[in-house]
Amino acid sequence: MKEDNKYIVYISPEKEVNAGLWTLFAGATVMLALRLWVKITRRHGVWWDDYILLATWMVLAANNSLISYEYATGYVPPPGYKWDDRMHILINITSCGTLIGQAWSKSAFAVTLLKLTTRWQQYFLWFCIITMNLYMASKCVVQWGKVCGEKSYNNWYRLDFCLDPKFRDDFKEGGNIYNIIMDFIFAAFPWFLTWNLPMRRREKIGLCLAMSLGVVVASVAAARTAWKDEGNKRDPYYYWRNGLSNVWYSSEVAGTIIVQCVPVLRPFLRDVHQSLTPRRIPSNADPGRRSFTWAVTNPSTGKDGSSTSTINYNKDTTSLISDAASSSNTAGDLRFHNFNFGFGETKIAGGAGNIELRTIQEERDMERRDSEKQWRDGILGKV
Repeated sequence: MKEDNKYIVYISPEKEVNAGLWTLFAGATVMLALRLWVKITRRHGVWWDDYILLATWMVLAANNSLISYEYATGYVPPPGYKWDDRMHILINITSCGTLIGQAWSKSAFAVTLLKLTTRWQQYFLWFCIITMNLYMASKCVVQWGKVCGEKSYNNWYRLDFCLDPKFRDDFKEGGNIYNIIMDFIFAAFPWFLTWNLPMRRREKIGLCLAMSLGVVVASVAAARTAWKDEGNKRDPYYYWRNGLSNVWYSSEVAGTIIVQCVPVLRPFLRDVHQSLTPRRIPSNADPGRRSFTWAVTNPSTGKDGSSTSTINYNKDTTSLISDAASSSNTAGDLRFHNFNFGFGETKIAGGAGNIELRTIQEERDMERRDSEKQWRDGILGKV
């Protein structure tokens, strides 16, 4: 380790950095695992965007491991020493890993949008994907280049060219700004794509917000960029602020993975909520629903094998279920199919021994929700 002329006792952020990095990674891991599980179990299929997200997750895991290794092996040097060549190489590798994670995580969402867009929109998305990744590759090259006039940046492990210090800083800062712009553009796309779908406005807004959570990541990245512009002076908190910066960069990658998994999980969470919500059965004490007409359909084999006989009864609600159950026990292959009560007020559906009462209005609401669910699943199945 090389000596430093300044004898400053630096404060180590190792615990805070590890807590931040691995908490974010755990969240991204859980959400990505749920995304893949939902897609596989619902047979939507795993597509290119899922593979890109999985590759991004692997890069994030490797990058976090190297950063933790850095802090455990001398990232914060003792008074009077500087980083050695090994530490500089590790820092350059993790810097490029962060750039790859940023570009690939955003590219995954762009690939998702390709499935939902028209031809000219797809051209624009491809332009964004290509330019993002080219800028990322260029920044990685610049990261390993030398800096003209800077002795500490003219080491053996750097590429054999030098860049003006101001151009180097501006070029790297431009990449951060371009990533933020891409986040906002991708967050705006779902509003144009889903607003004309035949869905209730509340559902449209919910779907658009779920698919536009990338704006949160963009806001975090913008705050981080503004914070970095303020500089980092050499004081006891110099490496502590550097550690906080590492967490901010990691949050952009992990956050982009997390927000892309939310839209896929919405149908799953909605189904769980519906399965836990009890259905209301009309009360026998309601005088408006004491007397109904119900029909039992008993399939019998005719010449074409499809003839049926129907028996109509007038019963009050108290004896309806017991009569239906006793009829099912004595009628052999007797089955219940969509029984209408009165003037279309109530409907009974199900098989023998499994009867469910609901009003026609509830039935219509269920049909409407099923129709909307098909539209949502049609869109989210592509996400």
